[in-house]
This record gives sequence, C-alpha cells and structure tokens, in this order.
Amino acid sequence: MILNTYLSLTSFVKGWKSNTESPTFVLPAINLIHALPFNEYEYGLSLLRKSIGLHEQRMNIPLEKSKQMIPFFRDNRRMLVGPEMEIYIISLYESDKQPLRMPVTEAPLIKLSFDYEQLAEHCLLENLYLIRCKYDEKQMLDIFVQQMEREYDKFFYDDEHTGFTADSRFYSMLCNACMEVKNSSEKDEKEWNLALFRHPAEAEYGFIDGKLTPFSSVSIPPTCIKKVAMMDREKDILSFSALAGFLQKNGLAPEIYLEGLIED
Repeated sequence: MILNTYLSLTSFVKGWKSNTESPTFVLPAINLIHALPFNEYEYGLSLLRKSIGLHEQRMNIPLEKSKQMIPFFRDNRRMLVGPEMEIYIISLYESDKQPLRMPVTEAPLIKLSFDYEQLAEHCLLENLYLIRCKYDEKQMLDIFVQQMEREYDKFFYDDEHTGFTADSRFYSMLCNACMEVKNSSEKDEKEWNLALFRHPAEAEYGFIDGKLTPFSSVSIPPTCIKKVAMMDREKDILSFSALAGFLQKNGLAPEIYLEGLIED
C-alpha cells in the first residue's frame, strides 16, 4: 500500500539533511490546531460531546449534574484540556486522488509517496502513531458511548476546574476525536495521520506556507520513499529538471523515483 502526502518544493528541498554519513529526510509535523481547519477537528469533538449526553440519558443523570458542556480547550488558547501536551500531525492519503485540503504555496507542489509497511515499521521504532481516519459517524458515536461507560466517572468539571484522574483515558478520547474522526463526505480521500505528542516547550516554529506555525520535525528514512511527483511539472520544466539532479545527489535514482522523468 502507498500513502501520499503533499508539500511545497521548497519544503521538500529544505527537508533533506546531508550533513550525516547518509542523507536523511525531515518532514514538519504541524500542530493539529494549525494543520486542520476548525470544523474538521471540531466535528469529532461534537460526537464526543454527544456521547456524554447519551450516556447521561441512559444513566438518568439529572441536567444539573451534567458534564456535557465540559470545555475541551484551555481558556483563551487552542490547546486541549488535560496533560500539558500538544498533538502534531502529518496528513497522508491512501487515495491517489488529490485531496480537497492542499498546501497553499507559490512554489510547485510535490506529491511524496511512502511505502506503508516501511513507514509503519519506522513509526513503531520511533514511538510515532500511524492512524487510519474513520468516516462512519454512527460507528464512532457507538464507540465513544461504550468508552464513556468506563470513563465518565474518571473526569470532573465545574465552573472553575476541569480535570482527570490519573488513570483516565478521557484525554485519549479527546485526541482520537480530533485526529481520526472525519466527516463521511471526505471518505474517498482515505486519510491517515502520522501523529506525535510533544510538550509545548519542545515545539519548533517557522514559516510554513507563509504563516508562523508550530511544528515538530520528524525524520523519515529515505528507504520509506517510493515515488516523488512534481505536480504540473509542465509549467516549470526547469525546476523539474533540477529536481532530478537534486534526487540523484541525495541517493535516489531519478529514473526510478521521479514520476514523469521516463515516460512509459
């Protein structure tokens, strides 16, 4: 299986680090809140909130004791309540079809294809998470309701505080709602997320697609790469030609890896 991601040619070139014995490739995993439009991660959270209400109905919990309006974010900051951790993701797509959400950049776009098995093995070794997104609303709501039966008594909420007990999985539920729950209208994209968790103090900052963005660098072995494609290469044939040389310099034979260099 192949997983595709999209980035600017500028980011692709900057990602190669050749100051070691062998070249390595670094991708920026972008802070989830900056990587996704608000409505995308809010959709999953809305299902989680709904599951709280459904559980309370089943348990006949009175409205005045309801936890359904628990705040999911810290005051005046787009950061999930709970542990002092933030989520960083790289969006990947099983579908070869161009996704609706693409980087906005003046530089040419690159479609970078990874071998799933190689990438999954690397994630396992590096404590990264490779998550297949889910598009069935009823299925996800049922899962949240089942989890809520075990977790409901392990978090609290009042006018001043939000908290979890030490053994609570509620934070994991919040993260899953943001990272892997997608609207069924996007199911053809077959999205995956390569995800990691970092303390805010560990964040890196840089201008990505013209905006100051918190990110975390993820090193990926070049052996995971299956194909490099420069989209609309006919519009910038000089950059395409230079890209062939760049790949060769970094140990990837352009006649094998660069799509369109040798036509069938």
